[in-house]
Amino acid sequence: MGEAVNRRSAVGHDDASARMAKWLAGDRLACVLHLGDSTIAYHLADQGHEVVVAGDDVRGRRHPEVQYVRAAGDRLPFAGSSFDAVVAPHLRESPTALADVARVLRPGGVVSTVERTHDESLPWVRRLRDIVGRRTRSDPPVVDTLGATGLFGDVESTDLAQWQTLDLAGLLQFASEIGTQPISETTLARVREAFSEVTPHTGHLRLRHMTRCLRATVVKVEEPTPEPPPAETLLFDLR
Repeated sequence: MGEAVNRRSAVGHDDASARMAKWLAGDRLACVLHLGDSTIAYHLADQGHEVVVAGDDVRGRRHPEVQYVRAAGDRLPFAGSSFDAVVAPHLRESPTALADVARVLRPGGVVSTVERTHDESLPWVRRLRDIVGRRTRSDPPVVDTLGATGLFGDVESTDLAQWQTLDLAGLLQFASEIGTQPISETTLARVREAFSEVTPHTGHLRLRHMTRCLRATVVKVEEPTPEPPPAETLLFDLR
């Protein structure tokens, strides 16, 4: 597997999110399957892509140009070779899930995902760590996971540095993602209390993080176009 190509830029949050979405889907307008309901899907739709959002977190229609499908588990409820790109912000790394992603991609299609690291030098982040601890991860890097399947080619990457604004709901989700599992209700109550103490006037926190975007092209042979069935013929005896 070749080395990833890296580029860095520091841009505003909205602009960075739009650029990230464009890079994740590839360099042309595409039919995109977005796994999970997130703002990346809405940026893709606004950029002119045909977007389908699928996941067990789909609760309703949040964008007029996006199609929504409730789905759960590793099997995707779509026919093979249906999409030009699959964007999975939280990529399921099981072999079954990756094989199904490859199945629904068209030849030349891409799978893409994101990995985030955040700035732990911020005082409020250090305080949050004291409350929730640190989640233990034993999963291999996504680059290695994609390469090991044999289903995808070399992995490209690009990095975006950006600031994110977190309200209370966003902070609770962030705490659940980074903290020691499982996160108890007592711990979340301490997070709410800390949020009220740190943001008495603003009502939000600012988090700086680096987002690494990864994408790889599926290794798939173009399927031959089936021959059309012969037209029905009636034989007349003209003797």
